[in-house]
Amino acid sequence: MGKHRATGPARRAAGSVVAAGAVPLIATLIGAGTANAEAVPAPPASDRIPALPANLLHQAPAGSDPIRDLTTAVQDATRVAVRSATDTFGVAAPFVPAPAAPAPAAVADPAPAPLPATRPLPQHAYLAPQGELHAPMPVAPVAPIEAPPGKLRIGNIIMDAPPFDVREINTGAAQAEAQLATFYDSVGVERSRSDRMAAQTVGSAAIGASVANTLASPISTTSAMVGAVAGLISGVPFLPIGLVIGPVLGAAIGYAVIAAPVMAVGAAVGGAIGAAEGFTAAPHGTPPQ
Repeated sequence: MGKHRATGPARRAAGSVVAAGAVPLIATLIGAGTANAEAVPAPPASDRIPALPANLLHQAPAGSDPIRDLTTAVQDATRVAVRSATDTFGVAAPFVPAPAAPAPAAVADPAPAPLPATRPLPQHAYLAPQGELHAPMPVAPVAPIEAPPGKLRIGNIIMDAPPFDVREINTGAAQAEAQLATFYDSVGVERSRSDRMAAQTVGSAAIGASVANTLASPISTTSAMVGAVAGLISGVPFLPIGLVIGPVLGAAIGYAVIAAPVMAVGAAVGGAIGAAEGFTAAPHGTPPQ
């Protein structure tokens, strides 16, 4: 049979000691709730702890549990501290985040230069009359004509492309043709006729240069041989590389000395013939709507 020990004087004394040890904690909570924003220096250890208000702690009757009394006192002090802080500082305003700093504007890379606009091969179903020519005046530039895929196009000459890259040849010929068409527009030639004149000018110039080069080939070949011998002699002081570079360079110079002027004359004659033929061609067809 179990026996219950009665609460003796020693246990009540121990409970009083625990309650007395909690007094500084309760005083601190009350002071935090009622103190102003300024910090108050802590009192010296030798000073006596001030008595707490009677309304904060329940009077512990004789024979009560000191642990329960301490818990109740802490809860009361906490409620008083929270109420005092709310009365002093007011209700906290809702948090409004600071506006984010604007991101630095990204430095755009320079836009690449636009490629020259091209246009498809025009249809020659219509050819306008010659019209009246006048002095050159400013006009809109004419876009180059794009060569058909897999073709070599030089003016009105269109053939299958040889087994090497002909894009540079097509581009150069198309740009020269566009410049001629722009000039013909500036002197009063109608669009369809200026296209035909420009194409025939470039194509006939190429034919004229080729014909002139063929006619001058005997003289050009002789000049190339003379240039090769001169290059060989000039390359002797630079042996051994001079024996290779000298003759080749001399032959190229010797050939160009004769062929270049002759080809230029042939291109000029052929271009003039092509322009005249395009300008004098009879008009036909119905103007496109």
